[in-house]
Amino acid sequence: MLLRLPVCPHCHAVYSYAEVSAMKQEERFCYHCKKKYKVIKTKGKVILMSFVCIILICINLLLFTINEDINIIVLALLNLSVITAAVLILPLTVRFKAEKIRKAEKRRLKNKQ
Repeated sequence: MLLRLPVCPHCHAVYSYAEVSAMKQEERFCYHCKKKYKVIKTKGKVILMSFVCIILICINLLLFTINEDINIIVLALLNLSVITAAVLILPLTVRFKAEKIRKAEKRRLKNKQ
């Protein structure tokens, strides 16, 4: 899984971080080519959060084995910083999947222009 912002599967139009983070998992139309695509968020979220959980468990176990007298506040701040970084990375896991446009939708799009 590569961490990058998604692009339109049809015309490769670039979407900004703010646009992607505001998107819901639904069917949308490209602002550039007006073709339909589907926003897929779940798969990337699951993979990223699983990876973050494994990393946090390993870091916490490592810190406990190195220093048994570690302060709970230090652990909480460390965990919070890793979780914050993961949340900021979430829009980079979103993908767009091309959807076929039906003939009726093509006619409607042509009439709009």
